[in-house]
Amino acid sequence: MLMVGCETGQVPESTTIPLPASKTSPAGRQSMERRQSDVERFQEMNQVKVENKISPYRYVISTERFSIFGQLVQASSHSRTIHNGDVTLLCPTDDAFDNFDNWKMMRRRGNQQDIDDFVANHVIPITMTYDDFKSKDQHVTLAGTAIEVSTRGGISVNGAHVRSGHVTTENGSVIGLDDVVFIPLALR
Repeated sequence: MLMVGCETGQVPESTTIPLPASKTSPAGRQSMERRQSDVERFQEMNQVKVENKISPYRYVISTERFSIFGQLVQASSHSRTIHNGDVTLLCPTDDAFDNFDNWKMMRRRGNQQDIDDFVANHVIPITMTYDDFKSKDQHVTLAGTAIEVSTRGGISVNGAHVRSGHVTTENGSVIGLDDVVFIPLALR
């Protein structure tokens, strides 16, 4: 009895059989390299995380450029307010934390008040667009403090450069910052 093949129901990972390099023409090798490059690029594109726009809270914890601020928002007692309420979240980028080395100290045990103060001073308890935000001279934060908006030399709030535009979520908005708006007194 001769068995020709058997069916396992599994699809092979790659259906192409690589040709020995010595038997492939230069044009064929280029074509294979280009195809491999395209496959790798496509795989990278499929690995990009999708930004969650359900709420400002979900957006900031799912976006790579705001990952540090996202950690602080998650650790704060204001996370539910940010997730449930109509708020504008002023989000410093990860690069903004390069100028604020002490941010890791907030994550230590016993510094919950510093985390809460820091986050609350980056939340405005009303949904605003970028244009709404820059049209006023000042806004009151969730912490109750007034933050000053300046239009000289670009838009800034309390000296922090505001990035152009905003991201609209289902129940709020997010405005990016190149600096932090507030540093807790204990960390100055």
